Amino acid sequence: MKIKIENIFKNIVNKFHFNKDSEQAKVIKFSRESIDKINSEEENISRKRKGASNIEVKIKKERIPINKNIKKVFVAMVLLLILTTTLNIQYKDFFYTEEYQPKDISSVSVSSNIDNVNVDDSLNEDIEEKSIKATKAEEKVVTKKVEEKLVFSPPLNGEIQKMYSLDKVIYSKTLEQWKTHDGIDISADEGTEVKSIEKGVVDSIQNDSFYGTTIQIEHKSGYRSVYCNLDENVYVSVGDSVIKGQKIGKVGNTSIGEYLDDPHLHFMLYLNDESINPTYIFQ
Repeated sequence: MKIKIENIFKNIVNKFHFNKDSEQAKVIKFSRESIDKINSEEENISRKRKGASNIEVKIKKERIPINKNIKKVFVAMVLLLILTTTLNIQYKDFFYTEEYQPKDISSVSVSSNIDNVNVDDSLNEDIEEKSIKATKAEEKVVTKKVEEKLVFSPPLNGEIQKMYSLDKVIYSKTLEQWKTHDGIDISADEGTEVKSIEKGVVDSIQNDSFYGTTIQIEHKSGYRSVYCNLDENVYVSVGDSVIKGQKIGKVGNTSIGEYLDDPHLHFMLYLNDESINPTYIFQ
């Protein structure tokens, strides 16, 4: 009985030791595996870090030539720009002759505001010059008009025996009818000298079928004077320049349309080829 109890006790103790050893083995086994795992993880982490650092180093190495290339390109562009500017300046200096250069290059301003002011000043000067020229031209025209203002004098001294009349009819002794009268008849004996009423040029001398020997003188400002019923022997020729009061002929009796009237000079005056009343000359 005692032996059995001791065997049982031994069995229990052995069992206890076995379990304890197995637990310890498990603990030891577990701790080694954990350590190995941790070590492997640390190795992986270190490898990753090394790989990352290698990548960063590689990227940095690749960036260095890129940056160097960019700098080279930038420097090349700057040099090209400087070269182009220099060539343009030399080209302009070579081909830009004195004919096209401004009179005073030093007066050219770099500032755009000053340039605008200069342009405005030049435009104002041009406008002022043009206005001055226009004013002078107008003054010349006015002066010319004043100079060309004609003051007529009577072709001869005498009374008006037949008035100017285009708006009503006047009786004609020769024609024995009532008709208009496009001039004035100035009483004068035959042989009385007739004078030019103003300076001008003799335009025509003709033997008119109605008015007889007739002289026409062209004056300035569109005036034309006509002297009719003259003697055939006149003192001027076509194209002659005459002055005011110059003798051009004498009173005759060559007008067939008025030969029954008392001796006279039939005188007519035109402005721009339109008949006007010359009576005011005697006023």
